[in-house]
Parts: sequence; C-alpha cells; structure tokens
Amino acid sequence: MSEAVIESNVEPTEWFGGHRTCLWGCVTVSLIFIGLRIYQGEFALTYGIDSASPEFTQYWMGLTALQLASVGIFCGLWFGWLVASGRRLLDQPTTHKEQVRRVAVFWGQIGLVSFHLYWMASFNPNLDGSWHQTVVRDTAFTPSHIPMFFYGFPMAIVLILGMYLYGRYRIPETYGPGKGFPWSFFFLLAASVTEVVQIAFNEWAHSLWITEEIFAAPFHWPFVFYGWLAAGIFALWGETIVRLISIEAEIDGLAEEAVPEAVPEAVPEAA
Repeated sequence: MSEAVIESNVEPTEWFGGHRTCLWGCVTVSLIFIGLRIYQGEFALTYGIDSASPEFTQYWMGLTALQLASVGIFCGLWFGWLVASGRRLLDQPTTHKEQVRRVAVFWGQIGLVSFHLYWMASFNPNLDGSWHQTVVRDTAFTPSHIPMFFYGFPMAIVLILGMYLYGRYRIPETYGPGKGFPWSFFFLLAASVTEVVQIAFNEWAHSLWITEEIFAAPFHWPFVFYGWLAAGIFALWGETIVRLISIEAEIDGLAEEAVPEAVPEAVPEAA
C-alpha cells in the first residue's frame, strides 16, 4: 500500500503558512516580558530589598518557582508533541510546497528565538545593571535577576532545542538523523550553556567584590562569548536557503521530465 503524500493546504507565506509562528510567538514573548517588567516595577522596591523578609519569599522566590515550573511544563508538552508527531511524519513523503512551508515555519521560529534573545540578553541586562548600581544586593536572587536568569535563559534553551527538534523531524533533508548534529545548533546551545555557567561565575565574583561602579568588570567579559556563539543562528538561514535552492532544482527537474520529447517527422523517401 502506497503512503499518502503530505501536502499543505496553504501557501508558505500565508498567515497560516510561516508568518503565524513568528508573529504570535513574538507577541507572546513581549507580553510575558512586559508583564514581568510591570511586576518588577510594582514589587521590586517594596518587597525586593530584604531577602530575609517573608514578603521577599512570597513575591520573589514564589515568582522564581512559578517561572521554573512554567518553563518545565512548556518544555515537556512541546518537546513531547514535536517528537511524537515528528516520528509519524519522518518517513512520509511530502510535496515540495509542504517542504517550503516547513522551512517558512522554521524561519518563523528563528525570528521568535532572535526576539526572545533580545529581551533576554539586551533589555534585561541593561535593567539589571541599572538596578545593581542603585541597590546593594544581599542575595543572588535579586528582582532584576529572577526574570532574566530563571525564566529568560532556561526558556531560550527550550526554544532552541525545540527548533532543532522541529528541523530534525520536519526538515530531514537538512537536519535529519542521518545528517549528524549541525554546528549551527551546537553554537546556539553552547551560547546558552556558556551563559548559564557564566551566571554562576558572575554571582560568585559579586559575592567577593563590589564592582557596581564599573559595569565592564573583568568577570563580566566572558558574557561577550555568548554573543559570538549566538551568531550561529545566522547559519540556520544559510542551511535552509541551500535546501530551498535544492527544492527549486528538484521542481525544475520534474518539469523537464514532464515535457515530452519532440518526435522528428519522417522524411518521405525519394521516388
């Protein structure tokens, strides 16, 4: 029995094609980080100064637990769906139109991850620097650290791994099991892991030295490696552009095969 060919009902660049993933994802990311910023503005100076107070435990350690639990639940549900549905799709034939749509969705995820990285590694670090130049910390769990270190960074790792699982099962010609683990994702994940390790080193250093007046302190320098490694995200576009070019070549090849060869007319024999 021949397997059914998976075909998309929408164009790759339509709303339900590739754009929806990026646009809805960026809206969701913005709402979450804006909500966390409003929470900081409401409770940071009132309940976030004394880490020994019961209010700090309620408002800030409670937020930490809620964030980590939310990231864990989202990770389990999303990864479970990606793997379960992807294993069913992996060996099924697809049309070129569906393959292009999947690349468009993948690009939408790249845009979503890039937008999340802006909030995580640009907006929040600037907020964190201004907070610690204003308030003397008595714990690593400060109101500026909690949204950034205990939501932003774990969620970035989840989004990057989810993007890889999507590519592994839905764009197997580029990221399938037989292709090995791509350097682009290695650099992206190495960036996030390096950042987590650097956070631990950073908090240890801050427990020994008070350097708030010099934000570019030497033990902040390793954060630069994060930016260099995160540049691996640009390779994802390059890898999938190569796949789009190969899809176009396959379509052209099929079109040439469909054109019947011209049959030369018979030349009448001379009398």
